[in-house]
Amino acid sequence: MLVDVPALESGAVLRTRVCVIGSGPAGMTTAVTLAKKGFDVILVEAGGRHLTGESQAQFAGEVVGDRYYDLSFARLRMLGGTSNHWGGFCAPLDKHDFEPHPHFPDTGWPIARSNLDPYLGAACDVLEIPNRFEEELVTPSLRRIQFQFSPPVNFGQKYDEFCRNSDRLRVCLTSALIDFELEDHAIKRAVVRAADGREFSIDAECFVLCAGGIENSRLLLWINQQSEGRLVQDSRTLGRYWMEHPHASVGDFLLETGPEFFDNGRAFFLLTKQAQYDMGLLNAGMRIEEQAYGTTKGLIADLLCYAPELGERLMGLLDKNLVCGARVRSSHWEQEPRFENHVALDSTKQDDLGIPRAKLHWKKSELDRRTLVRTATEFARQIANSELGRVRLVDWVANDGPIAPQQFMGAWHHLGGTRMSDSPDQGIVDPNLLVHGTRNLYVGGSSVFPSGGFANPTLTIVQLSLRLSDEIERRLS
Repeated sequence: MLVDVPALESGAVLRTRVCVIGSGPAGMTTAVTLAKKGFDVILVEAGGRHLTGESQAQFAGEVVGDRYYDLSFARLRMLGGTSNHWGGFCAPLDKHDFEPHPHFPDTGWPIARSNLDPYLGAACDVLEIPNRFEEELVTPSLRRIQFQFSPPVNFGQKYDEFCRNSDRLRVCLTSALIDFELEDHAIKRAVVRAADGREFSIDAECFVLCAGGIENSRLLLWINQQSEGRLVQDSRTLGRYWMEHPHASVGDFLLETGPEFFDNGRAFFLLTKQAQYDMGLLNAGMRIEEQAYGTTKGLIADLLCYAPELGERLMGLLDKNLVCGARVRSSHWEQEPRFENHVALDSTKQDDLGIPRAKLHWKKSELDRRTLVRTATEFARQIANSELGRVRLVDWVANDGPIAPQQFMGAWHHLGGTRMSDSPDQGIVDPNLLVHGTRNLYVGGSSVFPSGGFANPTLTIVQLSLRLSDEIERRLS
């Protein structure tokens, strides 16, 4: 049911078994799953059912370092969170994404993919996609993988009726977390402020923070500061190792095969694990986007310029119209997890709640640049050797040069900051997503990713949320 927040008295105390902060894919999945298991849950969302400029302005912040998006555009403060503008791309992380990279520190997860595999089918059901992720080996160093495409699911709309009618789930809209009250290494209650400034509290046995890949860090940093370090006792990595999935267009792809080459106008390629390790690279993929030539003549004219043998073989097709052109877009490569990239509090600027705004420190490393350039170059070589076609790389890739700033942006995938780890000196949450040193505070969402892998994060976020729901069920039963 929807709580009539304006009718609550100032200082009111709501009681429940589980309190979930945030209603995006992580928070909504956790809250709904636990409610369906029979637990009383209160879901707290800072925004309303619809986007407003006043609410969205609370997400403003500063970026220090490389060019990036305005932080108030890259995330949404409303029911359903950022699922209100995601693209629907779904694929699981690779097995080796969970393993420490032999050449680079601070990589690897404290869990294996096998810990998430049991939740893949249910996560696919949530996202309304088939549980089918086939891959094939194109060459010994190159594989082709399959994505599935969610409608995309908007979590606010998908669960709107459940939120309204469930007798186990109560939803507080336009209600923002401002503090946790602590008692003996546990959260006693969450202090929440409504849009009109009145405060009320929520008592619960377990609390789950799912406010997003920047807000999770910002809120924990602020509350930890207010509690003089009692919330996160080893906070050296809090907000640290923040990552994105950078991407750029790296060239054009000309191929002999027709439209059957593509799946929904796209094709995805990755180097094999061994090729990545041998070349000293992180995980990265090439997304090929179909862009049909109007005539075969235009295709062959290009081919004759820089792939004469292939062009001559296609000369007999001049009277046919083929779908043979594509743009090579480097799709989400894994960014190096670096301590220097982090979310901090801006001591000079506050939101309307009096909480310091986020200051995001984000720079890409030489390894990030090398991963893109060498992956794209090796992809082009493998495509040519396998006679699938030819790739014409843009100049800065072909020349192994610096990346043009306008070509290098992120995907609004906010990863890290409250990373998962076996020990508190390496991260913020344990393998069960419980904050180290606390008895009942969990964190959900992509902020717990120790490294980002190649794939879009939403499918993994939902898998982690389903697993977290099982963990909380075991704890409370």
